[in-house]
Amino acid sequence: MYYCHKFEVALQYGGPEEGGWYFNSGEPTGQRIGPFAYEDDAFEKCRELNDIEHKRSEEQQYGYTSVLAHRSEHFEWDVSDEEKAKPFPEYRPHYE
Repeated sequence: MYYCHKFEVALQYGGPEEGGWYFNSGEPTGQRIGPFAYEDDAFEKCRELNDIEHKRSEEQQYGYTSVLAHRSEHFEWDVSDEEKAKPFPEYRPHYE
């Protein structure tokens, strides 16, 4: 079974290397849709939901990549075969 999970997403500062770098992070909101018997069906629904979120985010005062993005809410949906969503990334990335 497959599920679509909603996450509140943000860019996190990774470090000063190479002029500074960022990574994506997400916290589950607790909203989910499913289960879907087929992965393709879950991804189709997920794309539809992300299109809606993209249009909604265009109405936000600050964009996802803005230094003031923390003043706006940004969401995305993702597909998982797990019933309960987990925050991502599991481990903080590091520069190599």
